[in-house]
Amino acid sequence: MLFVFILKDSDYHNVTESLNGFINGVLNNELNYGLSLKSNMIANIIYVFVIWGLGISFIGLPIILFLYFIKVFSIGFTISAITLNYGLRGLVYSFIYIFPHNILNVFIFGFLTIYSVIYSFRISSSFFKKESIDFKPIINKHKYVLLIALLGVIITSLYSTYIMPYILKGVLKFLK
Repeated sequence: MLFVFILKDSDYHNVTESLNGFINGVLNNELNYGLSLKSNMIANIIYVFVIWGLGISFIGLPIILFLYFIKVFSIGFTISAITLNYGLRGLVYSFIYIFPHNILNVFIFGFLTIYSVIYSFRISSSFFKKESIDFKPIINKHKYVLLIALLGVIITSLYSTYIMPYILKGVLKFLK
């Protein structure tokens, strides 16, 4: 939340314009749902594959943790920016904007991050200790984690594209 307060005026102005553009797009039915779904789904799927892929190497460990931090930080920044721009109404807007899809994404990425870190530790421990581990069941479980994460982000992308804007529009009209 502090990051919003230390932004330069020009950066804060850009954030405000972006938020107002989104809010006005929701109110005026000017959202491009196809483009929104495409960009949202591609970004989330790439994120899942990157974290999952880095989990099968022991050098990816710090990058995995950094990517998870960035995801959680961006959600916190969004909540802070909306609240700062819209006051008490912003708390309601933030709640609708993050719940349940962004909260579910945090859990999905957290689950994937934890599992990738565990898998990365197993690989590194077998490499450094020169012990033999049967990786077939481990990689199979890692594939299931990938499938669960992909299914989860596809569902949350659909929700955030098609359902969340309608809920937000109703609340915006009610609170204005």
